[in-house]
Amino acid sequence: MATCGSGSPLGLQFISEFRIVVLGNRGAGKTSVANMILSRQTTTPKRTARCVKIRGVAAGRLVTVVDTPGWWKNCLTNETPEYQKQELVLSTAHCSPGPHVALLVIRVDTSYKEKNRRSAQEHMELLGEDIWKHTIVVFTYGDHLQDQVVEQYVGGEGETSLQWLVAKCGNRYHVLNIESYSSSQVKELMERIEEVAAMNSGCHYEMDRKRLCEVKEMRKVAEERASKRMTVQEERRVPEGRSCSLTNIRMLLLGSRRAGKSSASNTIFGRENFVYKRTAQCVKIQDEVAGKLVTVMDTPGWWRTVPARDTPELDKQELLLSMFLCPPGPHAVLLALRSDIAFTEEERKSVEEHMDLLGERVWNHTVLLFTHGDLLGDIAIEQHIESEGKDLQLLVAKCRNRYHVLNNTNLVDDIQVTQLLEKVEEMVAENGGFHYEIDQRSYKDMKRKWRLVEKKAKMRRKMKKRSGVMSSKRGAEQHLSELRLVLLGYGEAGKTLTGNTILSTAEFGSKRTSQCVKRQGEVAGRLLTVVDTPGWWKHLPIEHTPLLNKQEIAQSVSLTSSGPIAFLLVLRLDSSFQEEERRSVEDHLKLFGPRVWDQTMVLFTCGDWLGDRSIELHIESEGEALKWLLEKCGNRYHVLSNKNRRNSTQVTELLEKIEEMMADNNPCHLTDMWDLKEVTEMRRWEDIKAIDRRTKKTKEKRNLNDVFDLDDDVFVTDIGGKIF
Repeated sequence: MATCGSGSPLGLQFISEFRIVVLGNRGAGKTSVANMILSRQTTTPKRTARCVKIRGVAAGRLVTVVDTPGWWKNCLTNETPEYQKQELVLSTAHCSPGPHVALLVIRVDTSYKEKNRRSAQEHMELLGEDIWKHTIVVFTYGDHLQDQVVEQYVGGEGETSLQWLVAKCGNRYHVLNIESYSSSQVKELMERIEEVAAMNSGCHYEMDRKRLCEVKEMRKVAEERASKRMTVQEERRVPEGRSCSLTNIRMLLLGSRRAGKSSASNTIFGRENFVYKRTAQCVKIQDEVAGKLVTVMDTPGWWRTVPARDTPELDKQELLLSMFLCPPGPHAVLLALRSDIAFTEEERKSVEEHMDLLGERVWNHTVLLFTHGDLLGDIAIEQHIESEGKDLQLLVAKCRNRYHVLNNTNLVDDIQVTQLLEKVEEMVAENGGFHYEIDQRSYKDMKRKWRLVEKKAKMRRKMKKRSGVMSSKRGAEQHLSELRLVLLGYGEAGKTLTGNTILSTAEFGSKRTSQCVKRQGEVAGRLLTVVDTPGWWKHLPIEHTPLLNKQEIAQSVSLTSSGPIAFLLVLRLDSSFQEEERRSVEDHLKLFGPRVWDQTMVLFTCGDWLGDRSIELHIESEGEALKWLLEKCGNRYHVLSNKNRRNSTQVTELLEKIEEMMADNNPCHLTDMWDLKEVTEMRRWEDIKAIDRRTKKTKEKRNLNDVFDLDDDVFVTDIGGKIF
């Protein structure tokens, strides 16, 4: 809400000091804006972890500027740590009684998408809906606009995302070139700030007091608990007579994807052993650190909030195998966790399920390793743990309150690594000097099962190669000048990105597909028509798919002219395929009739996930559901990496395989789809019913308006027994 300062109905002459809060995502240039306003020395700004209050003079006016922690540009508030959200709420209290203006900082040298807008909206509205009345959008790096005016940039973003945001702020915006100081820039910005204050009658913005008190109380309780936790950590000592000094330390790195495992390994060894890309298979690094021979085993990560059942068998197998690649077993399991992302119940369950694959006793040998420690700033890790809530606290307790923070951007900080090794030695002492070891019988069973999987994968590769040679001979006789492809699959399988990769374009966009979309292009000498379709729920039967989506899927073939059609069934390689998914796929493909399988090929996306492993190894390890599906499709499959769109070979090979499929079968045309007519009729009736509903609603609204038009003074009317 807005509150007038200085105690009177106010003009600007009563404002003795302007109070400004600077908000925005990380890297937007908030700190640089604050420095520019106050004519401060603009050195390389560090990340703002806490609110920073600065007072000074700007263009002859006394000002207080509060710089705030930034959020990740693509993250919503449920992914932002609790401590950081509290800081945003408390930012208004740092310039009591409240700011006259909030500056929402956005840089113009990067694209601004819908997810960025949603992120900004959610984080801004932590302060309350009325904050928009006091907000100016400040575009930074204005020199990158060159000859383009900012209005062209706002309109040229294409979507309504940036336009919506500017409109939400009452079309108030300003451009700054923060790379070179100019007093005229600051003067113009202060004039804009005065205009906003004048529009609000000199009133400042004030947070809801109840909300502010709640956050302050939460912060107080968390700080008290954090203080006690720090005391416990400091008092923690290895029992006398059980000290353990190791000359050889073996450590296993586990965690979700992008948790910073590979970066942590680089930090431990003080050099970049790992390139910053996904670890597809276990990687072992060994070297001397702090006078000790240290072995670190990096492992594939899992999706952060996904249960273990959805992790591919190949990844789970790698996790088990990692225990035996540093014989006789690891002294410590380092469980990597990001300190700059909120920790939720879903993530805790995912961590516990994946860790339990190694056995219940693994927790006795686990140290929780917080990565991205530089983003904590001067916030103690204990403060982060206590602010985040019970799920993180439960995980810390499960690790017997063993945790450590690493700054992965500082490879020369030996102290943080030495302290980590000391904590590992303390833990080993607590465990009686023993390392962690999986039951040998389990190991033998795993090896026996894995040898069988590898044998079957080898046989599948040989059979695929033989059938490929025969099919290529037939396909060579049928080089098609025109192909029609229909992309099918569950939501988030990668259909839309696949369409972009095949056509080497971005015309399909990146948003969720709610209706069929057709695009055309020439690829490898062929005219391609590609139809993207709405996805279905991965784990749920067809009954849960909305009728309109089923109609759209079935109607997809009608978007192509008569002629041979190939269906590409898109599946993600980095997600497990189980019986529920198999049944869902089977039911949805029935929409096209029984012959659809003759024209269907399984297209695996996320090909980079495989690493050096073969697709056949993935197929054989996944189990019967995936093998059934491939057999139904005549064992036709292809792997595509949508991250490597410059690789035209993968698309050319796909088209050749499609031609081989066409040569192997007598491809049916639209007239062969026996249930297309039925689905079309169903769609027609649904459209008629929808028109009837709209007509009825319009009539009701017209009748209602007629009643109210009888007398402008009538505001309580009885219509059909209902009181309005």
